[in-house]
Amino acid sequence: RAVGGGTGIDNVVLLAQWANETAWGTVVVGNNLGNIRCSPTSFCRYASLSEFAAACIDTFHNGYYNPVLAATTAEAQLAALVASPWSSSHYGGSLQSFYVPLEAYEMTPEQDAALSSTRDYVYRVFNLLLHGKDVVSFPGGPGSGSAPYFQAELDRIEGEVKAIASPPPASVDFRPVLDAIAQVQTALAALQAAVTAIKVKTDKDLA
Repeated sequence: RAVGGGTGIDNVVLLAQWANETAWGTVVVGNNLGNIRCSPTSFCRYASLSEFAAACIDTFHNGYYNPVLAATTAEAQLAALVASPWSSSHYGGSLQSFYVPLEAYEMTPEQDAALSSTRDYVYRVFNLLLHGKDVVSFPGGPGSGSAPYFQAELDRIEGEVKAIASPPPASVDFRPVLDAIAQVQTALAALQAAVTAIKVKTDKDLA
């Protein structure tokens, strides 16, 4: 995204180029996804992907890739990339075999937002289950390094879990009804006892 933002080149076009350069990510030396050269015989090495991204943006602005930067669609960018002075004989005239399968899995901004939200929720649940309230930070997670963020989130999740575990209070007080039922049961028991006593007496009288 950093390179796409710094060049205007479609993210999937960039991924297609890097997939070609690294044999689908199987050969990456020094975080150099684009195999940027520091000399005619050597490739640059970068301490981090952020450093590579900055170098990649500079490379695309070195003048050789002006047609790529000027293109406004992914297809036009692909065509300009393989036709650029350095790449014209390097990519065999096409990056379509790399672009097509990657483009099929490209997410819309809405899908990406939904996935990010799900990821953040998984981070929170993971920390709640694994660390309870002792979590200080979760590397790579939202608000990484921020204890207040995680504490607030853990408190929120804990409250939600308790709410699920505890049924809400009844909106109607049934105690008067239950008391009345108990009174009826008592009266019925007394009536039953009285009927039994009368029956016993009657049986004796008839005998």
